[in-house]
Amino acid sequence: MRRALAILVGASWLCGVAAAAPDERLAGTLTSVGSDTASALVTHWAAAFHARHPRVRIQVQGAGSASAPTALLEGAADLGSMSRPMNAAEAAAARARHGYAPLQLMVARDAIAVFVHPDNPLARITLADVDAIFSSTRRCGAPHAIRHWRELGLPAGGTLDRAGLLATGRDASSGTHEVFRETALCGGEFRPDVIAWPGNGAVVATVAGNREAIGYAGIGYVNGLVKPLALARDAADGGTAPSVANVASGRYPLARAIYIYVNRRPGQPLAELPRAFLGYALSAEGQAIVAQEGFVALDADEQRRQRALLE
Repeated sequence: MRRALAILVGASWLCGVAAAAPDERLAGTLTSVGSDTASALVTHWAAAFHARHPRVRIQVQGAGSASAPTALLEGAADLGSMSRPMNAAEAAAARARHGYAPLQLMVARDAIAVFVHPDNPLARITLADVDAIFSSTRRCGAPHAIRHWRELGLPAGGTLDRAGLLATGRDASSGTHEVFRETALCGGEFRPDVIAWPGNGAVVATVAGNREAIGYAGIGYVNGLVKPLALARDAADGGTAPSVANVASGRYPLARAIYIYVNRRPGQPLAELPRAFLGYALSAEGQAIVAQEGFVALDADEQRRQRALLE
């Protein structure tokens, strides 16, 4: 789902964050372009920030991580949100145009969840099996493609005993798509019959409405309509669930970070408005919103290190 949201009003009740006295000294407009995964988080930050600074207007567009570097390059965005790191080609294009690469800030931790319909009895899956379901190359070691649920050892006679697998996920403009390809598919290629959606919500809805489906999306979008699976590195591994503790520690195999990039010439201060907004996102209050949006907040030391990059 592609989103273009203008934050015009704030609410003191948003995400349970306490109200602060409005400060009208800060004014102007910010535009954030990039990750669909991060767009809901940036939108909630924007509404809470607007409640503090009523003269600030923030527009949020969630067209996919691949749109962020282009928008920063062309001056169409002040902030570029990405659910993957900017790649070498994107950074090189920025250096060629501006003479420097955008500043990278880690603003939250996240994970990609693999999930099924709640009626599906499967609770754990190996990474090799995930690769065999979603990829055509099977670089993670599976001997053959998996196209039916019975190949995953489900009990005979169940509702999925003879059912085929319906694999679904994100489209190629998505950072989630690229991180999943690099990690879960061991850098391989997706099967052409995997249904690709431009938004996380559509993937969740597809799996929620189809008992035969399996999908992947950012953990912040996973709700009670689907069942996330524990991921196992091999057949002997009991599996690791995508819990807050497992994501924060890095034990969950598909843990990742959420980034915001800004154009800042080295040695020069960041403009006041983006600096204030990013400082809020990296504050204790901003990180409380991270947790309430289903992501994993940075710890206090990480927050301090990222805020230091704004100076």
